[in-house]
Amino acid sequence: MIIVCGAGSALAKITIDELSKRHKILAISRNSKYDGNNITNVNLESYSDIKNVIEGIDSENITWVNFVAHKNDSLLLNLSDEHLTQDFDLNFDLNFQASKILLPKMVASKHGRFIFISSSRALKGDVGTFSYSLGKKATITLQEQIVREYARFGITANTLALGYYDTRLWHKLSDSLKKNLLQDTPTKKLSDPSCIAPTIEIILQHATINNNVIKLDDGFQ
Repeated sequence: MIIVCGAGSALAKITIDELSKRHKILAISRNSKYDGNNITNVNLESYSDIKNVIEGIDSENITWVNFVAHKNDSLLLNLSDEHLTQDFDLNFDLNFQASKILLPKMVASKHGRFIFISSSRALKGDVGTFSYSLGKKATITLQEQIVREYARFGITANTLALGYYDTRLWHKLSDSLKKNLLQDTPTKKLSDPSCIAPTIEIILQHATINNNVIKLDDGFQ
């Protein structure tokens, strides 16, 4: 069972289409309808709602993949407490709360996979991205802790650091910013989203791939 959170995003849909050919998928989104797979709509900021959806999962092979990325871009001095909390809750606490629900199941079955989705820009940091980067970097610490405490039960945790893709978020950027971002990418082009599902498949198959940040970003600097 692969739980895909943030399933309404363009990258998640492409990935789900491929993974669903070989795996059972539970797709979770804030508020999205997708014809290719059934999506369970929940309030991603509500621990009780998330718990109600995934607590009853009965599977010996559980994988958590979280595509949720929430950004309130703002310069540090202009960043409100509300936006900081919202970004941190969705980019970090959602993973933390899910791990507390799923880890006992994974320990019992002696198998589990956490695959956190981040971006190279978030991990590098950039102007106006503090609250977004904070949550994504905190998730790396969560990943490290999961591995230290639970790897002995056959549980792995890894992060995919993505580059830039031809999605709605990319088209919202200004032409000048797009140009600058591509300038920092050696290939000078957008990444191919078809690489995400095969990378997840490799992680699923090999427990030795553990506690890594795997960059799928065409060498973004």
